Amino acid sequence: MKINIFNDQNIKKIDIDKVKNIVKKILLKEVGDGNYELNILISDNETIKNYNEKFRKKEGPTDVLSFEYGLNEDVIGDIILSVEKIDKQAPQFGNTFEEEFYYILIHGVLHICGYDHIKEEDKKKMFEIQDRYFEELYN
Repeated sequence: MKINIFNDQNIKKIDIDKVKNIVKKILLKEVGDGNYELNILISDNETIKNYNEKFRKKEGPTDVLSFEYGLNEDVIGDIILSVEKIDKQAPQFGNTFEEEFYYILIHGVLHICGYDHIKEEDKKKMFEIQDRYFEELYN
């Protein structure tokens, strides 16, 4: 397993080792070890807005985008996070920036692992798993 992290912003300080550690632990439990890669781009609103509009045909920035390519692929996925969007929304959920950042990071990784929240029962399951990982790995 190889986790590539590209920190393409200087708005917030991000602990890259902590990001790798959390992502690795989730991938080991959900996917297992293997010869695959995951790419994570930590960016800003403008960058994520461009990806959101180009690939999802949705306007404006979002907190995270996950592009899942399949767990049997060499590169299983790409995750893009906007520190600006995460920072802005954190107070709405009663979180610090750091808490919200890792909560959203976990959300993105779970999408790569095949979870989604389109149907209500899938949403409930995904958010329960997300909450569990956050409690287990963030603190």
